[in-house]
Amino acid sequence: MVQKHPIETKITDTSKTKLMFKILIILLCFAFYNSNAQQLQADKKFNLYQYSDAIPLYIEYLENNPGNYDASLNLALCYKYLNDVDNAIASYKNVIGLPEAVPQDCFELIQLLRIKGNLSEAKDYTLQLQKKENSSRVDNLVQAIDNYPKFMAAQNDYVITNKTINYAQSVFGGVLYRNGLIVTAESNASSKSTWTGQGYTKLFVTDLDCSELKPFASEIMSDFNDGPASFSIDGNTIYFTTPNEELLKEKDVNTRKLQISSASSMNGKWIKADVFPFNNSSYNVAYPALSTDGKMLIFCSDKPGGFGGIDLYYSIYKDDQTWSEPVNITSLNTSGNERFPSFDNNGNFFFASDGHPGLGGLDLFSSKINGSTFTVPINLNAPINSSYDDFSLSTDDNLVSGFASSNRFGDSQSDDIFYFKRKVEELPVILEKTTINILVIDKYTAIPLPYVSVSVKDTKNNTVYKGLSDPQGNINVEDIGAGDYEVQGMLNDITTTIAKISISEFSKPLIEKTVTHNDPRFTLSGIVINADNGEPVPEVTVYCTNSTLKNKNSIVTTDDGKFFFQLEQTSDFIVEGKKEGFFTNSAGATTRGLDRSEDLYVNLELKVAKIEIGKEIVLENIYYDLDKSNIRNDAATELNKLVKILVDNPNITIELGSHTDSRGSDDYNLKLSQRRAESAVAYIISKGIEKKRIYAKGYGETKLTNKCENDITCPEEEHQKNRRTEFKVVSIN
Repeated sequence: MVQKHPIETKITDTSKTKLMFKILIILLCFAFYNSNAQQLQADKKFNLYQYSDAIPLYIEYLENNPGNYDASLNLALCYKYLNDVDNAIASYKNVIGLPEAVPQDCFELIQLLRIKGNLSEAKDYTLQLQKKENSSRVDNLVQAIDNYPKFMAAQNDYVITNKTINYAQSVFGGVLYRNGLIVTAESNASSKSTWTGQGYTKLFVTDLDCSELKPFASEIMSDFNDGPASFSIDGNTIYFTTPNEELLKEKDVNTRKLQISSASSMNGKWIKADVFPFNNSSYNVAYPALSTDGKMLIFCSDKPGGFGGIDLYYSIYKDDQTWSEPVNITSLNTSGNERFPSFDNNGNFFFASDGHPGLGGLDLFSSKINGSTFTVPINLNAPINSSYDDFSLSTDDNLVSGFASSNRFGDSQSDDIFYFKRKVEELPVILEKTTINILVIDKYTAIPLPYVSVSVKDTKNNTVYKGLSDPQGNINVEDIGAGDYEVQGMLNDITTTIAKISISEFSKPLIEKTVTHNDPRFTLSGIVINADNGEPVPEVTVYCTNSTLKNKNSIVTTDDGKFFFQLEQTSDFIVEGKKEGFFTNSAGATTRGLDRSEDLYVNLELKVAKIEIGKEIVLENIYYDLDKSNIRNDAATELNKLVKILVDNPNITIELGSHTDSRGSDDYNLKLSQRRAESAVAYIISKGIEKKRIYAKGYGETKLTNKCENDITCPEEEHQKNRRTEFKVVSIN
């Protein structure tokens, strides 16, 4: 009985512990199940293209699972598909930091940064991507960023007017139709697209000012997204994008692919015709464009066997009134996406692409068609293109004016239709003589840049002038005839922006232009001087090694001893100067802690001394303990400098001499200095220097530098001058 209560208590405690453990297990299982279920729900929304609904689910899931790659990537894709560029950039930066990240993730981030105009950051990530992927798409990225000035050169040649600024919803895909426009726009109906959370897109008719949107061909619209459209030359036949009626099960959810439908106008009503015979429920067939003669249909598809993303295909209308098997337009397609094709009445073909070099996002391109051959695409440049998505071009006067679509205006999640018109200038009176002043500045600090190679080219790309900017970043050009020119500089293999000069500007005595150099690196501004007399040393080969990135460059100094290198950010550098007959010398430099928006130059003075056989050079701060010859730590630090001199100058042989002051007997000092010299030489040999290149010599008090001889009273600092270690070159091999 005595033991009953303790035993009962023990049993009770054990039971409670087991119960608590079971509860904990249940809670953990519930939390895991709940978290897993949450991701599954988000993935389901994602697979159904319900991106706006998937975003909050992924955000909540990632709060508890921040390192989940699949969820992080899908969140970034949701923002990207909804054109929420800022959030997409932030999400992709998180994705590329995860161990599962692949090159495609970095590629997508670069494209988004270009859309926002962050070219410097985009270039940095592109250089990182180049190390991981050697492909044409990465080469196109580099080319696109480097050619930014070219794409922007004509940005003032057109007047751009947003025609749909008064509409809250997306309006895009304007097609010229019977003195007006047929556009694709989000409807105000109660049913919403699960992709965007906005109304489904439908076709509308409006005037050229887009003053009012009226439903168009409602009788042939579906219950989901419809548009854009293309029309026959007489306006009585329409080809348009609409959902495929057959459901496709993808990733355990039912989806619909896009297809091309057609209809004919009869008695004021649109009657559905047969669907395009090459539609397929397994992939998208969309964005039709009918040639003016009605014999060629170009469309977009992600069908298997293409170049990567969405490709352009053409089909020919045959004599038997059927469409031929579609052919991939290989000369236009890339590993990116080619979309929104259109024709004009002058044999020009237009399309949008994010795979060809451009300003970012989708850019508009033109090509000529000869039979079934397409010429090399030409970027339409700014201002028709921007860093955002630009697409769906419609023109009938060789790009003198027209309409296009873009998400550049305000909210990038909404599309607008803009009207473009080329400016017409009246020619003024031209002066006999005009001076062109060109200023080259750094983009980040606005500091004028010297020694920039500046070229002036005419409209036929002939160079009519070439010269270097002066120390103040200026260059004056005279004696060239009035005309249209482009001015561009080149420094360190990076071009400046392009400044355009029009013939009308030659009505003024002075034309002033500024070009901007966009190089995110710092500039090392150095000079090599003679250590003995401070004079500049020409023809020195200077090497600059990035100790962080392990790359190396070299340059030879000019007559003024100057040299320049470009320094990557947050890196350490070793700068080394070599010239026959001089000691090789080196110095360190760093860009760590520097702000590129405030600093451009890192200044460095590199001293080199002439090699003179027999000239004694004092090694400072070589100290020994009283009556000792062992090498102290502080002396080792200084001797290491001599080791470096011997390593950097492998062709010299030296004598290392040790000296004492006059205190003590002459014989003792001679022996002590010899021991010290031998100790120093042994230390240097232990660091890898060949024994035959250095020998020891003890001089005792035989070479005093002052009057502190035997029996002369001197202050300690004067004795110290005599206690020294020197070296001299005895031969050069």
